[in-house]
Amino acid sequence: MIIRGYKVHHVSKKLSRPLPNAVYALEYIEHVFLELDTGEFTGVGMAYTFNPDQAEAMKILVEGYCRNLVGKDSTYIRKYWQQAQGTMGGCGQTGLPMSAYAAVDTALWDLLAQEAGKPLYQLLGAKTDTLPVYGSGGWLVPLEEMIEEALEFKREGYTKYKLKLGFPDWRKDISRLTALREAVGDDFEIMVDVNQGWNVKLALEIIPELQRLGINYLEEPLHCQDYKGNAELVQSTSMRICSGECLFTTREIFELLRLRGADIINPDLMRCGGVTEFIEVCSLAGAFRVPVTAHVLMEVSAHVMAASPTGGLLENIPDWWAGAFELAPVAKAGELKLLDIPGLGIKLNHDYINAYNYQR
Repeated sequence: MIIRGYKVHHVSKKLSRPLPNAVYALEYIEHVFLELDTGEFTGVGMAYTFNPDQAEAMKILVEGYCRNLVGKDSTYIRKYWQQAQGTMGGCGQTGLPMSAYAAVDTALWDLLAQEAGKPLYQLLGAKTDTLPVYGSGGWLVPLEEMIEEALEFKREGYTKYKLKLGFPDWRKDISRLTALREAVGDDFEIMVDVNQGWNVKLALEIIPELQRLGINYLEEPLHCQDYKGNAELVQSTSMRICSGECLFTTREIFELLRLRGADIINPDLMRCGGVTEFIEVCSLAGAFRVPVTAHVLMEVSAHVMAASPTGGLLENIPDWWAGAFELAPVAKAGELKLLDIPGLGIKLNHDYINAYNYQR
């Protein structure tokens, strides 16, 4: 298939109020959507950031990558991934250039699967078409809001919920968790995420309190590149430590796994540079026999996770893409069943795109 053209959209949604975690507060959700056209098929890709100017830069990068692909055969996906790496040499082979390329790489895989007439997960040799999902949110908002969000997930049939920790006084975190545990009961798993807000000593001080409340999943307690500290923490506690969402490609994930710095990894498909490298990251985790849970991007990541040796759990933040897709797999009752449709099974909602099209 020859790539005939492309369209790149920057969609900007300002949140009704900031959503804080341990280290920053979200004010915007910025999405960059790509439609890569061959005349017969359209492949879609997406990337995100939380700042309008960063998203504008991301859009420009995506357009530059696509210009280099027009007139070329869309099936040489790994070739183009390697070529893109070469063009990043002067500005960095991770970060924004890699995240922007993820939209292109994802769209190319969508095209390949559409041409093959199979859903991407089947093309990758899936072990299943249904994956477990946990509800995610729990920002450092008023306690009543957080508890109601968790209860809503429980009413919808979810059995796992993840919330943020990171108040300046960690005893407030424990107080909120105690109230949440009382509200949801002992048969509902509570997962916690610190967004890299602690150090080793602080984590070791707080973990026994978390375990007292029946919590056994702690995400990003330390800076993602503190490989030694993460390894020390894993070796010092029975708490399951999850990390990896802020790392890029197999190079960084390998260091985390080599040093045994995580019991679980949660790579982000966008930060990995798209489906191509996400496949490699999941294979690497399989070699270390470390479970994989995907960070956001559930609708795309599920295809790779369904074919990964140790892949399984997906993260659902309901408002992440709300309204952006005309068609996409939808999580229900704590599960996501992939669609039996060639490609990703995702179509963009152009009314939504037009309504939230970014205007500087």
